[in-house]
Amino acid sequence: MLLRRGGGVLAARLGQAALNALAGWFVAGRLGPEAQGAYTLSIFVIMVVSSVVNGGVGLAAVPVLRKGEASLAAVIRAQVLWCTAVCAGLGVAVVVAWRVGAHAALDSALGWGPTETVTAGVAVGALLLFDVLVYNLNARGRVLDGPLVNLGRAALFLAAVSMLLGRGEPGRGWQSVLVVYAGAQTLAMVVVLIRVWSTAERPATPTAEPATALMKSLVRHGWVGQLSSVVSLLHLRLDLALVAWWHGIGIVGVYSVAVMVGELLWLISGALQPILVYTASAVDDPKGRDQTTARAVRLGFFVTALAGVSLWIVAPHLLGLLFGDAYSGAIAPLRALLPGIIGFSAGAVLAGDFIGRGRPAWNTQASLLTVVVNLGTGLWLIPAHGALGAAWASTAAYLAGTMLMLIRFRHGTNLTWWEILRPRSSDILPS
Repeated sequence: MLLRRGGGVLAARLGQAALNALAGWFVAGRLGPEAQGAYTLSIFVIMVVSSVVNGGVGLAAVPVLRKGEASLAAVIRAQVLWCTAVCAGLGVAVVVAWRVGAHAALDSALGWGPTETVTAGVAVGALLLFDVLVYNLNARGRVLDGPLVNLGRAALFLAAVSMLLGRGEPGRGWQSVLVVYAGAQTLAMVVVLIRVWSTAERPATPTAEPATALMKSLVRHGWVGQLSSVVSLLHLRLDLALVAWWHGIGIVGVYSVAVMVGELLWLISGALQPILVYTASAVDDPKGRDQTTARAVRLGFFVTALAGVSLWIVAPHLLGLLFGDAYSGAIAPLRALLPGIIGFSAGAVLAGDFIGRGRPAWNTQASLLTVVVNLGTGLWLIPAHGALGAAWASTAAYLAGTMLMLIRFRHGTNLTWWEILRPRSSDILPS
């Protein structure tokens, strides 16, 4: 089951990665490092805000649905109620900030005017609801639905950006690409909402399941796990802000290319993560569940390592061919990122297992450690070494966080290090 389902998810995510890579290559080449840096920082802000207001109402629904504690229809109503409330709150906050003149800081740091701010708000709402609802599909065993929708979103984004920037019209800069991004996110959110709602059971006799009470319960049980996602996102992208602070958005644009190419390797372990969310929530066979996770850790790590070594070798030729001389400064940071990216493949797999077994706090602890290490080493290395220092800071943080997650998994399962890490032929052969 692991390879069969993982293969389907991996195929969808590889397709999505290929399309995103094409879009990233096209945008970076057409915009140049400065505009690429502004666009990358804008996406970072959108993702952070969306993650902060998420509340964990998606991941907290996984055990609720798996145990039959509430119907899917009731869960959806509670989740939509939460997303509507927080989006309304964000809207009020933006209006107040605009009236008191705080928008000048956004304009100075990101180049956001009224249009960009509204566009970012739409993207935040769409991304928020998408990320919440897709957990419902995972809880029902429909782990391929989310990746397929993301594949369609990536195809739409690539087509729209190609049409937009391919014309070469004046004024078609990163702000226009941001509008396309928000539109693609919105369409994907609508598709997932329809898909999830269509699978919800409709009882013959309507029941009065209070959406507000269920919403509060989901937030109460989910915010710790969501805190992990927020902290993890800050770890993954905080170095962009630090690089921008000391070296400007042009260097951010160059470094973002190294990050974009390197993180493609996480598709392998990322394809296994939603499967682990589902299998780790099964309580009837704890030994089999633990062995499945250990196998996924080994499979994700060794395949990622093989791909990482290959990428290290071809990096100078690949980046030069795809992005040109303007991004030659991304080669050294990419190579510095690879050891951490390879190591963190195990942590990416375990993150799904921890959510499924109801231990999201373990993810939070690991993410907090990565942020502390990343921030500390980043403040030390980035001022003097720029993008290369950011890459080495990220690698140190990735490895520290992964080590903590492996220790947590070992103690939580009583498996030995030999049982967890020893490669087996069965890891790659169908079971």
